Amino acid sequence: MIKDVLIAGLGGVGAVYTSQIEKTNKVNVLVDSKRFEYYTQNPTFINGEKFEFNYITSETPSPMDLIIISVKYYNLDEILESLDGFINSNTHIISLINGISSEDSIKQRYPDTIVIPAYLICNSIIRNGRNITHDRINKIVMRDNKSVAEFFDKCGINYEVSEDIKSSMWQKFMLNIIANQLSAVTHKTFGEMNKLPYIESLLHKILKEVILIAELEGVKNPELLAENAIKTFRGMAPYGKTSMLQDIENNRRTEIDAFAGYIIKLGKKYNIKTPYNTLFKYLI
Repeated sequence: MIKDVLIAGLGGVGAVYTSQIEKTNKVNVLVDSKRFEYYTQNPTFINGEKFEFNYITSETPSPMDLIIISVKYYNLDEILESLDGFINSNTHIISLINGISSEDSIKQRYPDTIVIPAYLICNSIIRNGRNITHDRINKIVMRDNKSVAEFFDKCGINYEVSEDIKSSMWQKFMLNIIANQLSAVTHKTFGEMNKLPYIESLLHKILKEVILIAELEGVKNPELLAENAIKTFRGMAPYGKTSMLQDIENNRRTEIDAFAGYIIKLGKKYNIKTPYNTLFKYLI
């Protein structure tokens, strides 16, 4: 039974799920000492509603039943170092970090804990300081776990259990490859990107090198996953901005290493050329 819950990362995603969980269950938000004072003095507003969360630091840890990690990809190593006192063999960990490699990093550091592969599907979450705008349309896709499923049911969290989580995660990864990186380069919303005259050809060319690598990674039906990723791209809210575009607009560090950087790394491993992702990494 899951009772003690910790959210690690209070960006848009972390705030949205913290606000939802605290309606039915106590939830803690992990922050460092500097952010503790800032967040305490500056409450979070989601769609205009004020939230004052329960903040804790790693100085006073206690084991958690569930930890949801929602930091940026480049902050993963730092956040893992601060989780030591919160984890035991019964702790469930879900990472909502973009990309497909965070679970391996978590399992490497905490081999005896329960790491549940998962990813997030949601419309754009717009964050400006502590003001967050979101239409509340979101879903966590995860590998089956009875304890977490029962907890999500209790909290009213929308989720889906995937029978092939590896393929599902690669499909979301393919969407990130095209959507986040294209938006960061073009500075366009989904609606604006979909109106580009060359978009259909470009999407297929970008994903071709990802498909080749996915096949060698043992992913089932990567061509179908790529087509589904394109369909999802086409159906995203026209006004939506990807998280990477928001990072560019706010002069924040991007998660390019989780996308193009990871594909380039695998390309070198399998001796596959990755010109599109190499160009994205250079430009972004």
